[in-house]
Formats: sequence, structure tokens, C-alpha cells
Amino acid sequence: MPVVTKVTQQKRPGRYNIYLDDEFAIAVDENILIRFDLFKGTEVSDTMLAEVQAAEYEQKAYATGLLYATGQLRSRYQVYLKLREKEFPIDVINHALDRLEKAHVLDDRQFASTYLASVSHSGKLGRKGALQKLKEWGISDDIVQDVADEYDDSDELEHLDELVAKLMHKYQRQAHRMAEQKVMQNLLQKGFASRNIQQALHHYVLENDTADEPDQEWENLNRDGEKAFQRYHQYTGWDLERRVKGYLARRGYTFDLINRFVDDYQKNI
Repeated sequence: MPVVTKVTQQKRPGRYNIYLDDEFAIAVDENILIRFDLFKGTEVSDTMLAEVQAAEYEQKAYATGLLYATGQLRSRYQVYLKLREKEFPIDVINHALDRLEKAHVLDDRQFASTYLASVSHSGKLGRKGALQKLKEWGISDDIVQDVADEYDDSDELEHLDELVAKLMHKYQRQAHRMAEQKVMQNLLQKGFASRNIQQALHHYVLENDTADEPDQEWENLNRDGEKAFQRYHQYTGWDLERRVKGYLARRGYTFDLINRFVDDYQKNI
């Protein structure tokens, strides 16, 4: 029966080379070295060597998961995907994940709670968007429901007041109605509640000086109207007018303003 004749430490911490009868046999983690007593003089049967190899493979999966989950909170499912990416078998992955949970490296409830606290503070996503993200990361519905109240409407509204102001400024060269629609769409995609977005838009109108808004809207309409007449310059009469008005209506301008612009424009041609 082969005997361990030499054990050498690799440059990588915690890794050892095992020699049987003066020939290299296998490299193992320190935990495997101790667990199987792979020190000089130990006899190693074929069965034991197979057990060592299997244990070393499982240890490799565990170490890979540990490295991935260290320094940043990960969900069990995220680590599962990482190990699948490394092509570990399902049973080996599940064993590694159970060990990581037992060692408190993985904790989906803590992960969910910490993530919601971070998002509710940063405002990158709305409550609905944050909860959906947790589900995408494999957090169970029970845990999601338990932590959902850690991100409430008051957090959303606080962030939305700032986000709406920023987005309305971004879209200021568009029709006010179109700007509001784009703001709504942008924030809905980030998981903010429709009622909260509407409330924040209302706050924006109340808290901002709108004295210049009619002039800004008219300026935007004139700019877009010029483009419309240039775009459809090959048409005449009612056909031209119909196309221009349709173009401007799709950009959110009211029909009263559109009609006024078209009348003024045609008088000055």
C-alpha cells in the first residue's frame, strides 16, 4: 500500500503537495490534509485516495464560493450560478452552499435586508424594483415579504422629488406633457410606484416657478414645428398641415398650441 513520503507547502497559502512513495500524487487544501491525516508515514489505499480526491473537489467548490461571497454580500442563488459557471456538479454545489450557510457566509435574509437598506438610502431603485431584484437573485418570496416594509413610501417620495427635478431638467426642451411621460416611464422602469411618481410630479409643479413655462413650451413648439415643416416640405395644403399637426401632437403639444403655431407659421411663409 502506498505511503506518504513527503508533504510540501505550495506558495499559495493553505495548499500542500502530497507525495506517495516519493512520487507526486495530489495537491490538497490544508483542511483535507488534516482531515485525512496525510502526513509522512500514513498509508493511503486506493479507496482512501478516491475519498481524498472527492473531498478535495468539494473543498475547491467551497473555496470558490467563499472567495466569491467574501467582501460583498451574495445570495445563495448568486453563488450557485458562479459555481455552475465553473462547471461543478449540482450535488457538490449544494454541499458547498450548505457549508457556506452553516458558516454564516451566506444568509439570504441578511442579504435581502442589507440590500433594501442600501437601495432605500441611495434611491437607485424604487421599492417595487428593489423587491423584484431580490427575487431575480433567488431570494424566496417569504423572505421578500418579510423585509419589504424596510423600504417604505416615505423613502420613495424623498428620492422621487430629487429624481423628478433632475429628469424634468433633462427633458426641458420637449413638450411639458411629453417630458412628464418620459419621467414617468423612466421611473416606472426603476420600480417606483406610479402614485408616488405622480405625487412627486405634482410637488415639482408646485415648488418650481412656472412663470416662464408657457414661453418655454412655445419655444420648444417653434423649434419642433420648424423641423416638422422641413420634414414634410414635399407636401402641400391640407396634407402638409395634417402631417405637421400629427407630428407635433405625437410630441405631446396641445392642439390649441399646435393650431396657433401652424396658423402663425403659414401666415409668415
